[in-house]
Amino acid sequence: MRLVRKSLLTLCSLLLAVSVLIPQTTVYAADQKWMNQVWSEYQSYNKKTVNAYNTYQKQADKKYQQFYDESHASLDQLERTVLEDQKQWNEKLKADLDELKRIYAGNRDMQSKLTQYERMISPHQLNSPMWSYTKAATRSYLNGTLWKLDKEASETYLNSLMWTYKKTITPTYLNSSAWKFRNTVSATYLNSPMWNLRNASSSTYLNSPMWKYKHGKISKATAKSQYNKLFKEYTGQLSKSNAARKSEIANMESSTRQKLGQLFNDTVLSLEKRREEALKSISDLRIEITGEGLQWEALLVERP
Repeated sequence: MRLVRKSLLTLCSLLLAVSVLIPQTTVYAADQKWMNQVWSEYQSYNKKTVNAYNTYQKQADKKYQQFYDESHASLDQLERTVLEDQKQWNEKLKADLDELKRIYAGNRDMQSKLTQYERMISPHQLNSPMWSYTKAATRSYLNGTLWKLDKEASETYLNSLMWTYKKTITPTYLNSSAWKFRNTVSATYLNSPMWNLRNASSSTYLNSPMWKYKHGKISKATAKSQYNKLFKEYTGQLSKSNAARKSEIANMESSTRQKLGQLFNDTVLSLEKRREEALKSISDLRIEITGEGLQWEALLVERP
């Protein structure tokens, strides 16, 4: 009798366990569907955000390259214009000197003036007017007028305007705006907003709302509340950080364009002034020799 009663108790226990397990299985399937939905929505958000970042980075790279190419094209054209002008004046002044030597060949009183004139028109005579004009337009002449512009337009010259701009938009340059931007949207960069959002959305990440819910530590309502709060927090951080990085890059682009543009204008004015001073000093000496000076027009801008 006792054996029968014991068997009946065991059977009742098993039936009770089965009755409990059946609705739990149904609930678990519904819960899993919700957790899958949360993960799917995270993946969609991640893809959308990363794609937007990649598009922005490509645009930033393209704008930089266009500006770099335009700046160097302007620099090259300026150099060509000035070098061609110097070549023409060197040939013209050399021919003029030869003619003056022929005219005053027997005039000893003019020899000193002609020697002075020869030194002044020589681009190789230290500190002569033509030497100064030549050095101002020589890229390799340290601290010369064109040297300064060339260095500021170089992306390889340390701390130049173009170097600083290039580093700002380079994702691999440590702590640059582009580096911070890339890491902010990266799901693999430790403690980034996207990294935190991925973990909060995962049911396998220890102590995430999804993980705690999956393991029965919190209710579905609590899990939803906690996750929604984290989602709002991390997406807000992403939005704020990305806006700040875009602003930094835009400001850097604008500042570089303004500063390099101003330097280009200053360089043009400086070269024109140096040319004007050189030709005027040579012309004044020629007036002393022949009574007639040189004639010329402005090369780059109106005479300063």
